Amino acid sequence: MELLDKIQNSERLAKWNITPFDFGLFICFVLMGAFLFSGVFVSVYEYISGAERNIESLPFVIASGFGLQFSSVLAWIMFRFIVPYENENQPEGFKKSVTIGVVGFLCVYLALIPTMFVWKTVLDALNFQYEYQLPVLLVQDGGSAIEMGLMALLIVVAAPICEEIVYRGFLFRYLNKRVSLGLAIAISSSVFALMHMNLYSFLPLFLLGSALCLVYKLSGNIVSSITIHLLFNLVNLLMIYFVEPIQL
Repeated sequence: MELLDKIQNSERLAKWNITPFDFGLFICFVLMGAFLFSGVFVSVYEYISGAERNIESLPFVIASGFGLQFSSVLAWIMFRFIVPYENENQPEGFKKSVTIGVVGFLCVYLALIPTMFVWKTVLDALNFQYEYQLPVLLVQDGGSAIEMGLMALLIVVAAPICEEIVYRGFLFRYLNKRVSLGLAIAISSSVFALMHMNLYSFLPLFLLGSALCLVYKLSGNIVSSITIHLLFNLVNLLMIYFVEPIQL
């Protein structure tokens, strides 16, 4: 309870003074960039390799994935260039932010294990059909050393950084102090979970997203949420390799 009060009252993450128009502008950048660069990266790989396009094959999923992540970074750069603003945050330093992230990961992962089990049990009882996400199955099936290395880089490094920029660094930060903390977490975490487009992963990812918001609010430094996200994806990737596929 004391920790929740500390997070609630933390002033590390100041109110972000951008307008609703600025908010919409960034969303447009992200959506247009995602459509454009995923197609560009896939087309470039198709041209270089001479392979027939198959969007469900590992190389094309990798190319499309990097295109999507690149679009998030580019959208953020363009947004910062077009919409100047003063940063009034008082973030923790890098080392402390990483420490907060590591501790946060240990706590949330312990909570995620029973959550995943209970959520799957409920959906199974309701006769929903369990489906693994395509990247999970592709990783399990394997590929060349280069392909697997790029997939690991995409999952463990690129995705945590780029997704945190969008969902915590932008969406949650915009909502922070405009609405209640609970509502800000609920909205950003719901969008984060829904974008993975898998019913079985929704509740676990919602819980993960909530933890990512809390550590970001506590530290005021996006490094904290990136650390949790990175460790979460890393552990799940290792589980796919050595145990059995689970949802990322």
